[in-house]
Formats: sequence, C-alpha cells, structure tokens
Amino acid sequence: MKKILFLCSAIAVSLFAKGPMPAPGSYAIDLTKYAFIDTTINTIQFPKGNDSFTPFFNKMDTLVFENKGQVKILHVGGSHLQADVISGRIREHLIREYPGASAGRGFVFPFAAARTNTPSSYASYYQGIWDMSKNVRKEITKPLGLLGIAVSTSDPRAEITLMLDKYNSDPLWGETQFRLFGYSDAGDVIPVLKVDSLDIYGKLDTASQSFVFKSPRPIDTIRIQFRWLDSLKQAEVAKFITDSLVQDSIERAKADSLKDSAEALKQGTPKDSAPKAKIPNNVALPNAIPARDSMFQGECDVLDSACLAREEAANKASNGVVKCSDMKPKGPTPNYAEGELDETNAANEHCVAEVPAVPDSAKKNARPRFTLTGILTGTDHPGITYTNVGINGAKVQDYFEEVCPLLEKQLAYYKPDLVIFAIGINDANVQRFNEKKFREDYDRLIARIKKVNPNAAIIFETNNDMFRKVKKKRYVQHPNGDVARKAFFALAEKHKAGVWDKYGIMGGLGSMAKWEKADLAKADKVHFKLAGYNLLGDLFYKALIGAYQEHIANLPAQTRRENGPAALQTKDERGNK
Repeated sequence: MKKILFLCSAIAVSLFAKGPMPAPGSYAIDLTKYAFIDTTINTIQFPKGNDSFTPFFNKMDTLVFENKGQVKILHVGGSHLQADVISGRIREHLIREYPGASAGRGFVFPFAAARTNTPSSYASYYQGIWDMSKNVRKEITKPLGLLGIAVSTSDPRAEITLMLDKYNSDPLWGETQFRLFGYSDAGDVIPVLKVDSLDIYGKLDTASQSFVFKSPRPIDTIRIQFRWLDSLKQAEVAKFITDSLVQDSIERAKADSLKDSAEALKQGTPKDSAPKAKIPNNVALPNAIPARDSMFQGECDVLDSACLAREEAANKASNGVVKCSDMKPKGPTPNYAEGELDETNAANEHCVAEVPAVPDSAKKNARPRFTLTGILTGTDHPGITYTNVGINGAKVQDYFEEVCPLLEKQLAYYKPDLVIFAIGINDANVQRFNEKKFREDYDRLIARIKKVNPNAAIIFETNNDMFRKVKKKRYVQHPNGDVARKAFFALAEKHKAGVWDKYGIMGGLGSMAKWEKADLAKADKVHFKLAGYNLLGDLFYKALIGAYQEHIANLPAQTRRENGPAALQTKDERGNK
C-alpha cells in the first residue's frame, strides 16, 4: 500500500509541477550500442484514437490512485509467448514497479506433462504417464480451452507440481485461489490440492468443467494429486505398475549382465570377473517418462531453432476443422529448417476423425481418466494479473471455436481488460501471404474475446523481422513482415485498437541480421536470445506505461487535484496532521 501511495504521489507531484513526468519504477535501457533500434516510435500508436482504452485506463486509475480493484491483461501469441520471456519481463515490471501490486499469476499449465517447454517464469514437474493434445496438431482429439493445450492421464500415480517462484530470487507469488479446468470421463477422478500436510478438495463447477480451490494460506507451489473414487482399485493398479517397472528393470539388468558376460568371455576375461547386474535401489520411480521443466528443457526449447522449425512444419494450422478422410493428399511437408515455405496460409489442415474415439471409461476394465486444460490462480488483493498464452507454431486459426471450443467459457473467469495480440509470425512464414484472410481470421478471434468483455482494450504487436533459409548457411530477407505490419495497422483502425510496431522499432526489413550481430537474436534469424527478448519486454513496458501516463497527463485539472498526494493519504495519515 505504501509503495503504491508513494508512486501515485510522484505522479501527482510531477503533474502539478508541470515538468517532465518520470516513469514510476523507471529504469535505464542502454541503447547507445543499438543504433539500429528506432526508439522514436517506441509508443503505443492509436490510428483511430484511444477512446476504446478508457475502461482500461479507468481501472488502472482506480488501482493506482485508490489501491482498489484488479486489472487483468492477456498476451496471446506463439513460441515467443509460450517461452514467456518477453511477456514475463513485462509482467515483472508491472507487478514489481508500476503499480507494484499483484492480484495473482493468472493461467498456468503443467507443460512438462505435455513434454514441451514450460514458460521460463515458473517450473513444472509431473509424475505418471500423460497424453498430450494441442491446437497446432492436425487431428483434434480433445476439446481445448484458452491455453490451446490439454494433458490427460489414467495413471493412478499421476501428480503435477508447479513452482511459481522457482526462478525468482525474491518470492513474488502468494496465491490463495485456484480454478482447475478439467474433467473426468466418468466422474470417477477428482483433483486434490496438497498444501503442507493438508488435502484440499475442490468444489466442482459442472457448468465450466472446473474445480474451485481455496488455500488456507498464500502458496507459490501448486501440487495436485488425482484421486480415484475407487481408492482400492487405484492402489491395486499403482502396485501393479510399480511391480511391472521393477520386473522390467530386473529383466533389463539381467540381459545387460548376460551381454557383458558374453563379451567378457569373448575377450578372454574370466567369467567370475564379468560385470554383475546391479538393480537400482529405487527402480519404482514414479515417472515413466523423465520429468522436464523450464524453457531450457522439453520437446521444443524456444531457443532450439531447429526443433521449433521442425515442429512448426509438422503442426501447421488451418482455418477450420474437416474430416480427416476428406483432406486432399498433399506432397512432402515443407521443411522450414531448409528454407522451404508453405504455398499459402489458406489451406484447411486441422481435421477430426469420423468415428469419435471411445472414451477410456467405456472400455472393458478401463482405468479412470482425467483431462486437464488449465489452472487459473489468483488472490483477493488489488493489483495486476498478467497471463501469457502461447503454443509453439500457433497461428490465428488455432484459437478458433472448432479447435478451442472452451475458450470463452474459461476466459469468462479471467475477463481481460487489455488483450495484447502477438500472433502472426507463423501465419506470415509462407510463400504467398494472404493478408485479407489474415485480417478475417483476426476478426473471428477478436469476436470471441469481445463476447467475454466487449470493453476490452486491444493492442496489436506487429511481427518481428525474420529471414528464411534457402541453402545451408544462406538466408534471405523475408518481406512478409512488412505486409503483416500493414495488416496489423488496418486491424487497429477497424477495431479502434493500439499498435506496438515491433517490426518498425527493430529497424524494419533486414534488421534481424543486425540483432543477431549484436548477440540479441538466434542464428535462425527468427527467434531471439534471452537478451533480445528481455530488451523487447523492456521496450514494450515503457511504451505501455507511456500511453497510460499520457492519459493521466490529460486528465482534467479537478480530477488531478482530487487524485493528488492529499487524496492518496489514508484516514489515519490525514488525522495525524
């Protein structure tokens, strides 16, 4: 509270003094060695004015000046956002510096259970065997929600853990409220939140397919176990799996021992001196697949450009869902790693099977199964909640109703005041970029968001500059970045939104090579290094706060006086004078 009062007082004092208004929590970005970056356009541009931002700015005013209310921000994109480096940087600035208050971490997900990279801002771990579905895959097998990803399990040992402060030198999170979006095929599995030695059972909300939990104390580690209603069967199956793992380990050890013995005899080594089988003391490990966490591990690390290129080639998205048998046969999949480009971004490439998969619950001797699509965390405190949503390789169409039918239902419990759209790099990585269709796709996605909050402010983040590979170690400039930039500005005009021109700020066409030379970008000339992502996060934060401070500067004089230092004092502080 004192921090917010101090910051707001600084704003008011600078306004009354009619001098330059320094940013609260301001920090220095040394751009002297990056002359190619155009900081003169590092602003939120409003082609049709910023009237649509009034509800968002008003909620910020209430939070900043009165320490009341919660402001919710949603940032949606692809691999840049799944990694949560640029968005994580923005989030940290907002809740540490301005307004310096957190209302919760927002949506999180156990990406490790899906065997893909966890956002860099927290760690995820899992136990048991899990299946994964996500919105960039060709065949849609699970109803997906806001996050565009789901994991499911029938393993009786299943468990997930999310450590929100794993990489923070100072604790940042203290969550007390949790809504776990997920369902059991036959209603025979329930999630349980573990807090210390307590088992917290959630309240089932059938309308939203979610379980609501309340922690007895603020926590930054979310540990969820999955309990079968038939506890005896769960214990029996868990023992069977554990015994099987032990037996498999013994058999493998025996086979290795026999192989080593045969090799030793072949080389003339006495049989007694051949290596003996050693059975590990802890062969019944809970993980059938090694757990992975953070952006530096998993199926595709955002910094592993080759892996990302392969995934984007294999998981191209589309603008609808068709029957798999109706899809026309195609030639070889474009190899983005070698510089081949999609012909166009207009093809239907998502499909659903004609015969729906039989739920495990309907099969003979089936195990209970649970599917998880996201976890929303929060508190009752006033502040900002900043959620990133991103899947490696995602395009705009990957968030359509056919692919993510639960998006609105889940978003209704978050209801963003500001939505930052950063989807487009994968849409534009094609040979013939269909700008008209790109804008139409965004119109459809925006309509979904507006159903939840018609007053949500929108900022479009233009694509970064990128190159394409044509031969080994040979890259050429990719002009679609500029075409997409114009599309974003056209969308901003239509929807009365703001634009953060990342493409122009970077330096325009060909600038990615300069970012790479400055050790800010990867050699693939598409993705950034940590320093590059952090720099972009810093720049966006300054642009966003600049737009809000301009709003404050334009407030009527009477409003500014009412929100001055005196109005920010508590009743006790005023009474003591």
